[in-house]
Amino acid sequence: MNSEMNKRWGDNPGKAGANRLWLVLFYAMFIAYAFMAIKVILFKTIPLSALFHSGIMSALRSIHIIPFNTIIEFMTSENIDMGRALANIGGNIAIFVPLGIFVAYAARSKPLRFSFLCLLLTSFAFEVIQYVFALGSSDIDDILLNCAGGAIGVGVYKWLHKSTSSQNQFVMSLVGFLLVAGLSGGVVIRMVEPELLSLTNSKVEYIYENNEIMAGWNEAEAGLFGDLEAAEANQITMYMNPKSVRTTEKETDKEYIHIQIDDATKIFTRYISSDKNTVISKYEEVTSSDISSLLETGDRAPSVRVWLSASG
Repeated sequence: MNSEMNKRWGDNPGKAGANRLWLVLFYAMFIAYAFMAIKVILFKTIPLSALFHSGIMSALRSIHIIPFNTIIEFMTSENIDMGRALANIGGNIAIFVPLGIFVAYAARSKPLRFSFLCLLLTSFAFEVIQYVFALGSSDIDDILLNCAGGAIGVGVYKWLHKSTSSQNQFVMSLVGFLLVAGLSGGVVIRMVEPELLSLTNSKVEYIYENNEIMAGWNEAEAGLFGDLEAAEANQITMYMNPKSVRTTEKETDKEYIHIQIDDATKIFTRYISSDKNTVISKYEEVTSSDISSLLETGDRAPSVRVWLSASG
């Protein structure tokens, strides 16, 4: 493709200096974008210092592998604000548009599928990192939305390439587009979540509410740990993180487990929430008769620990 560009645009040694200047700006913008993307994607709710805490952070880890499930939930759930839903979906698309441009430029001499493969692997790597370090929810829908944004970026690259008459003008157009996109994105972030623009990493404060409720009960010995999905008179359904299943004597349906309960079943709920640099953990003990009410409050299912025997 380089030979095609030279043939089409011609070699102009007089513009070599200008080309180098625009290329320096282009790569500088990529570095700035990379830092901001890492901040927004990996440390949106939990700052960098959270990586060095091994306490309740694991409870923030979750994984969703059903395509379009989260997107549909965002668009149909009455408990989720539509503005928040659109910001989440649009943000996952927009954050990868610049990366699509950079990847297309770096892989300009390779087949188009190579660019899409790079975008897919990059998004997948972000989700794996989020899961390993418990930085939030790892969701296949995020990968789909990221790749859609990257594809838009590749499309922008191709369009600008066809619309410019010289290499110098082409790189100038790329820099101009990225500058406008960056400023626009910064304005939107400041309006929606201004804390994302902070480059500081304050120390995380961990608050444990009602921790005395767990006295005498070892969380590591709980028979089950997962998100409460449904509750009936004598049965609960839990969404299990694959790495949280500790026993194999229960009926399983993909990631869902159905458990028969009675008055002797010990059940604790644990709500994990974060507010900027504060992570709050709250325990509650519930009985089999009132567990169904847990699904009627809040905008997300609580994590639940279940002891299948009456001994702590």
